[in-house]
Amino acid sequence: MEKLNRREALQKGGRLALGGAVCAAWTPLTLGCANEEKIMAAARELGKKIQPVDLEKLKITIIYDNNPYKQELRTDWGFSCLIEGLDATILFDTGRYDTIFMSNLTRLGIDGGKIGTVFLSHEHQDHVGGLQTFLEARRDRKVYVPQSFTGGIKKMAASQGAAVVDVADPVMVTRNCLSSGEMRSVVKNEHSLVIDTSHGLVVITGCAHPGICDIVERSLKLVNKKVLMVLGGFHLGMNSDGSIRKIAARFQEMGVRYVGPTHCTGQLAQRIFQQVYGDRYLSCGAGRIIHGEDLCRI
Repeated sequence: MEKLNRREALQKGGRLALGGAVCAAWTPLTLGCANEEKIMAAARELGKKIQPVDLEKLKITIIYDNNPYKQELRTDWGFSCLIEGLDATILFDTGRYDTIFMSNLTRLGIDGGKIGTVFLSHEHQDHVGGLQTFLEARRDRKVYVPQSFTGGIKKMAASQGAAVVDVADPVMVTRNCLSSGEMRSVVKNEHSLVIDTSHGLVVITGCAHPGICDIVERSLKLVNKKVLMVLGGFHLGMNSDGSIRKIAARFQEMGVRYVGPTHCTGQLAQRIFQQVYGDRYLSCGAGRIIHGEDLCRI
């Protein structure tokens, strides 16, 4: 399938993709220092309760992405992945079009009816588009959303029998993972998934609107462990070569061992991260499966 760059995605994605481009031109907002300290003090106690999963059990499958990986899967601007091996299987985001999302689920041999937990990173169509059709297959799911989500999606999910969990501060999602808590952005607030493994943290982002380095830094504050991998959209498609290299260098300073930048990261940023990380760079796209054992070979 054709790989969409940002310009093509803006043309095909309309105002929703355009919102992401506008966001890149702004500096993300951060919470006030006093409020942030209060939140993080409570969150650190939460982080002590998390139980690491055996890394060898972890399996992450990219269902929906604008980057191709398996040619038999359809690509489109958006993101979704499935996380298995934890004490609950988690669907992270649902892409833009339900037809593509459900088609890729089927082609990957994933039984959507067995997934009980859905984690939506933020309220942009390219991350929530497949939700309603997905929820129709099972009525007892739990759906985690940032508290700032508008009523429409929450009401729709509830009408399908799902239990909607509003996330403001960091919260446990399962015994093995937690939400970063809602982080502010001038376009869309967002939360990311932080998974504790026997070899360090795995951080999964949707679009990283609040800033990819800020998300990693918060993850480190939540759970006092090294970051094994950061996977997902880094939202660097509009960034310059110099700024991207500074971000990659900051990743190394924070001890991030593996990177899997995809979706809205941008081709230039993907190339730079590949140069910087070498064999610890994971090429990602629709159909890529990452096994935990892939993250401890190098």
